[in-house]
Amino acid sequence: MQVCLASTVPPNYQGGLAAYQRLLIKLFSEKAGWSGSIAYEKETVLGLPTFSQQLAWPSYKYPLGLLGRLTRPQWSRLASRPKTHGLLEWVLWQAWEDGSSQGSDVIHFVGTGWDFFGFAMLKWARLAGARFSVLPGIHPKSWGDDVLDIRLYQQANAVICLSESEREHLRLRGVALEKLVKCPLPPMCRPDGDARRFRVRHELHDRPCVLFLGRRDEGKGYVSLLRAWKLVLEKVPEAVLILAGPKMGDFSRLVSQNPSCSLRDIDVPDETEKADALAACDIFCLPSAHESFGIVYVEAWHYGKPVVCGTAPACRELVQDGVTGYWADQNPINLSARLTELLLNQRLRQKMGMEGKMTQMKRFNENAFITTHLEAFGCT
Repeated sequence: MQVCLASTVPPNYQGGLAAYQRLLIKLFSEKAGWSGSIAYEKETVLGLPTFSQQLAWPSYKYPLGLLGRLTRPQWSRLASRPKTHGLLEWVLWQAWEDGSSQGSDVIHFVGTGWDFFGFAMLKWARLAGARFSVLPGIHPKSWGDDVLDIRLYQQANAVICLSESEREHLRLRGVALEKLVKCPLPPMCRPDGDARRFRVRHELHDRPCVLFLGRRDEGKGYVSLLRAWKLVLEKVPEAVLILAGPKMGDFSRLVSQNPSCSLRDIDVPDETEKADALAACDIFCLPSAHESFGIVYVEAWHYGKPVVCGTAPACRELVQDGVTGYWADQNPINLSARLTELLLNQRLRQKMGMEGKMTQMKRFNENAFITTHLEAFGCT
């Protein structure tokens, strides 16, 4: 089986979509013995953080052709008007120089319709007689479910969904139910995190720690957590909040309202630092309002940590309230109450963490991931 994995974000970049691609390449190379290639759009990857990792499949950058360079300034305008979507799709079919997708049995696109590149890959799949599948990684009602996005998904042979709520949402948006395949994701973090190394490096000693790992914006609950932390410190003054992830705005005023000794900012951690932070924390907290799946909760469970999630339907489908963690909202009083209860009760933390660990091992494992993709790729 030859697979062409395509995206506007290459697998050696940081973020969830890139991590998903690395996992797919690793598992299908090692366990299924498949070969493949990686295709991505040359013009959209500058400025993203990268890390060095050898990938089993060769990669190809697809440059824009003459038509693509001439029309690109108009793509967003055409995309915003459903009446011009047919014209836009035709333009996108011709926009990139064709290349290495020929000979593939499956072209698997990771992205949305508004990434534009997916329509070119769809055309190349049809020309090659290949099956075309999509992993959209959407945030329902926020990103990835516009009319243009749905137009791409409707033409795919299969669309991989990361939760039942996402699957139902896409069905209601017009994607045929038989095309929608639900995929449980295994942890994508390193399994060898070192808690002691992290605690020594950041001078944490035995202080109780809460880890936030995600985009630092309101949607992910970053603002609410900073406001809640002042209330947490009234009950647990020795607690430390570890902040990790890309900064999406200037929240320095909110940060400064908390004592500096109660915070540790590790910026955007590499894979080793991320695993160490997961191993070292006592609680993982991401009170997100929008999430396509929530792989970081699964990764926290992998390290036996209880989690606190937000109101995103995908997260509440994932986290069993009061069993593997707590549901919360972005009200600082409610959020602080959940965190305080866990910080003051070690036995409860351990019990929830172990329940989460068992859930991860039973439901979110590599075999389930491979089986789902075999179905989407038409191999079952």
